[in-house]
Amino acid sequence: MKRHFVLASIAAIGMALSATAAMAQAADSALAQARAGGLIGEQADGYLGFVPGAAISADLRGRVEQNNIQRRQLYTRRAAERSVSVNEMAAAVACEVFQRPRIAVGEKYRNEAGQWRTRSAGAALEVPSFCAD
Repeated sequence: MKRHFVLASIAAIGMALSATAAMAQAADSALAQARAGGLIGEQADGYLGFVPGAAISADLRGRVEQNNIQRRQLYTRRAAERSVSVNEMAAAVACEVFQRPRIAVGEKYRNEAGQWRTRSAGAALEVPSFCAD
């Protein structure tokens, strides 16, 4: 119950954060290309992840890790402002990413169960269960 309340109360913040994260990703063409190429994808925990079996260069690995560090810093600041945990803030952003699909058709994503999927035009994304309807 508390989790749904927290997620609902910070949905607007989550949307702003995910838009910020999306802009940061768009600015880095290497990340955008890696997403389109199926090497990396969004995860239900609010961070980027590496698709198993993908050939990840050291440069790309560093860019993803830096992106995730920046996301965690942003989540930490916003969580402190809202008196919620960093994980709750990250989850709120993940909900925005999955509910208002910022995952393009053909891109990979990791669902709540830890399985990697490819978004297809005809199928809905697997929205994490902790996301408010």
